[in-house]
Amino acid sequence: MSESKLLEKVVETQRKLATLIGVSGHEDEVRNFIFNKLKENADEVWIDRMGNVLGIKKGTDPKGLRIMIDAHMDEVGLLISYIESNGFLRFTPLGGIDKRLYPGSDIKIQTKFGKTVSGIIGMNPPHITDPKLRDISPEFSDLFIDIGANNKDEVKKMGIIVGSRAVMDGRFEYNPDVGSGFMRGRAFDDRTGCNVALQVSILINEMESIPNTILYSFTVCEEVGARGASAATEGLKPDIAIALENTIAADVPGVPLNKQITRLEHGPAFSVADRGTLYHEKLLEIFKLRAEELGYEWQYKTPAFGGTNAGIFHKMHKGIPSGCISVPSRYIHSPISMIKISDILATIKTLFAILTKPIEI
Repeated sequence: MSESKLLEKVVETQRKLATLIGVSGHEDEVRNFIFNKLKENADEVWIDRMGNVLGIKKGTDPKGLRIMIDAHMDEVGLLISYIESNGFLRFTPLGGIDKRLYPGSDIKIQTKFGKTVSGIIGMNPPHITDPKLRDISPEFSDLFIDIGANNKDEVKKMGIIVGSRAVMDGRFEYNPDVGSGFMRGRAFDDRTGCNVALQVSILINEMESIPNTILYSFTVCEEVGARGASAATEGLKPDIAIALENTIAADVPGVPLNKQITRLEHGPAFSVADRGTLYHEKLLEIFKLRAEELGYEWQYKTPAFGGTNAGIFHKMHKGIPSGCISVPSRYIHSPISMIKISDILATIKTLFAILTKPIEI
């Protein structure tokens, strides 16, 4: 595939994935899109009982490795927890969201009718708030969602119930003219990882043959405890597993270099350790080697921050050698994240090289 064609597909896929709603436990829109895309480039594709999308691209070597690449489909969001008699909605977060982002956020709520309803997160006006509390970020329990309804019956007619999911919405944008170009939008964690996996599936399918068997895993509920990862790993039984993530880029004013975790336009980020696992050292060396062979810059993701599905699957089946490759992103878990084009393209091509060249661990 040409560079221009790959770029076109990357932007087109990211745009689509960033407009779909897939809060943990309600990944249906994302799942349907990924299932249909993956069917075009894998030998077998199915949905397991957890709701994960799984696929297999068979290798030609009967003794070849089974290599799983995993990206989670879910995003952080809100769960409607109570409906007030006057039509306002109470909510609880699903996944880690900075409470400073809540007030004034634009909200989209999924209804049971398959539509969305717009709202805004409100709070008491500052004019009637105790001056001592004005500079303190409110807890989600002090906030509410205003959808313009006057009572419970109007909310019910809209198809909103306790358990409905919602997202803080953000508009997708692609700008090719700044630096290497950038994309901004909602749910990049981890729709960017899903995008990387889908593009790699196309590149692999274009090859005449590949020795190793490639396993595709698009999982549910990672943001609320990596709940889909164990079922996916059990279903695919990989020899090696690679988590694909969109990770924190903290290269912004006021953050010293040693605390920036990752930086934009410095290539894919390879994890050494995080709160869920210590990553396999030989796999890490292979990641670095393949990036360097392609002439790409790469970076370490600073240890100890966050976790991935690898925290689950590295402990299964008597131990699965696991790695993590991330696309750096500013402002993850917020209404709008930002990634650079050079980083996602380098990640796709590096992963493709990792999967199609010998792996000895």
